[in-house]
Amino acid sequence: MPRLLNRGRPSAVDSPSRAGISTSLPPYQPPSCGLNDGARRALGELSNNRGTSSYETQLKDSIRQLGLSVGDLHERLRAQQERLQWLQERRQEKGTSKTPEEERLEAHIADFETEVDELTQESEQSIRDVIDHRAEIEDQATLLRDLYTKAEAAASTSTSANAAGTRTRTGQQQGPAAQDGEPNPEQVEDQKEEAVASTLDAFRDGRAEKKAEYEQLTPHQRYGVNNDYAGFKKLWHDAAAGEGGPPLPDSSRWFRSDGRPVMTRPGANTRRSTMGAVDDDDDIAIAREVLSLNCPLTLVLMEEPYSNVKCKHTFEKEALLAYLPVRGEAQCPQTGCSQKFSMAKFQQDFYLDEAILRRIQRTKQAQRALDDMDVDDDDDAGDDTELVVGQQRRAPGRIAKAERV
Repeated sequence: MPRLLNRGRPSAVDSPSRAGISTSLPPYQPPSCGLNDGARRALGELSNNRGTSSYETQLKDSIRQLGLSVGDLHERLRAQQERLQWLQERRQEKGTSKTPEEERLEAHIADFETEVDELTQESEQSIRDVIDHRAEIEDQATLLRDLYTKAEAAASTSTSANAAGTRTRTGQQQGPAAQDGEPNPEQVEDQKEEAVASTLDAFRDGRAEKKAEYEQLTPHQRYGVNNDYAGFKKLWHDAAAGEGGPPLPDSSRWFRSDGRPVMTRPGANTRRSTMGAVDDDDDIAIAREVLSLNCPLTLVLMEEPYSNVKCKHTFEKEALLAYLPVRGEAQCPQTGCSQKFSMAKFQQDFYLDEAILRRIQRTKQAQRALDDMDVDDDDDAGDDTELVVGQQRRAPGRIAKAERV
């Protein structure tokens, strides 16, 4: 009877603690499994960058708007500075005292210069932030593509391993070694363990590694050779210096040794500004920039000017695309330039030059204004021409006494 009552319970003799067997459990390991078909498809869609295309478009538009805004600010400032200079020169010629307008402009420009410099500094920082975000997106897209490729390879390996295990159980594979090039059971188990590695952990580790690599780059490597930053820099300089101003320095001089950007207005008569102290090696060349708005390929005024980030030469986009070969490289069509271009790197090496485009638009506006003046002059000349009525000469609009009724 006692044996029946104790059925199913361990006896004192059979207890693990009494038998000297340890009852400690192994360390906890969270469950893991490979990506299923749906997860791999989702990862594939992410790797194609479908979810961030709109975000990249917004960043690209932000860069353009920041550049145009800074250009407009400096053009307005320069226009008022030129107006003040004209008033001062006229007053000096006449030898008179300051006019109320001149005094008002002097006070306004002093405040406006400070405000423009501060906004320029903020915009320049924003441009670099946007470029950093775009670089992060590109790195993440690369990581996702790599993870998707590895996931597909792991799924294929797992399928092969499962098939090999099935053949082993059915007696098609015997012994510890593989036959006919098939993996042995130990290799199958190792491949299964590799297949269930955390995709999220791999993504986080890869992102941290990419971020560390990016932070090791110098400011010139991050921004000096970036098309978006070059376009912003040229827009700012063109508006601040004017068409007859000094040329934009080489990109190697856009940042100081401590990484701070050089954004001192060309022609500024102060050695210090809100942008920071100006070093002696930051001085801009005095030489005037002579720029043709005609494409070197078509020899006519450009409509879509695209500049090269390396040699700075500008061409009409359509003519440039027709000039570049489908395969291989072509030398820069600008006389004397040895730079090489390729169709494959067009988006990397060229950018829409908004500064040149604004110059072209101003040129067209000035030409239309001249054409309108010529038309007005012709009309005025026709109005002033005296008409001959019989033997009497008169100007149009005047009624002779003999004709009055």
